[in-house]
Amino acid sequence: THNICNKTYKIRTHQIPSRTVVPHVVKGEKIMPVFNEPPNPTNVEESLQRIKDNDSRLVEVNLNNIKNIPIPTLKEFAKALETNTYVKSFSLAATRSNDPVAVAFADMLRVNKTLKSLNIESNFITGVGVLALVEALKENETLTEIKIDNQAAVGTPAETEIVKMLEENTKILKFGYHFTQQGPRARAADAITKNNDLGKAFSAAERAGLSHTERGGSYLA
Repeated sequence: THNICNKTYKIRTHQIPSRTVVPHVVKGEKIMPVFNEPPNPTNVEESLQRIKDNDSRLVEVNLNNIKNIPIPTLKEFAKALETNTYVKSFSLAATRSNDPVAVAFADMLRVNKTLKSLNIESNFITGVGVLALVEALKENETLTEIKIDNQAAVGTPAETEIVKMLEENTKILKFGYHFTQQGPRARAADAITKNNDLGKAFSAAERAGLSHTERGGSYLA
């Protein structure tokens, strides 16, 4: 109640109970500090040329987090790897790569016989690009590790094809991807486990000096 110029006015205030939930109000969350990673020191142009020159000293290429690599240049890396016989690990995570880049690397995987590890995580690849990589891996017998997690949108059909590929390609020992469906996730885990068991059995046989034929059976039996 307030007295203004000898007149009394009563001001009514509307109070919101402390437990009342107000619609359309977003609850604030504690913001965690973001620590920027140091710039990637890789010289893009020099690395590309060394791959083209089939430099025997270059066995690992890391382009992670370099945001300004043009799409044609990323595709050129894939093309150069088709005939390279020394690079064993190639990583282009968080480089803004898209489906055309994924398709170019899929074409590379069909012919490359040296690359062991490929990391293409955290990019803008959709189910189209993922499917291209998966189809290529059905023909590749060299790659043992691939990471494709955290993309634009992959979709259930692509996840199903990923599982089929892992069940067919016994060379893949590590597969970096978070499945959205429980069924494909379980099947993929089983396939990777079998692949690793198969790899261990094959290594043991090689150490013993026995070929698969000489052992007279299937490793999966």
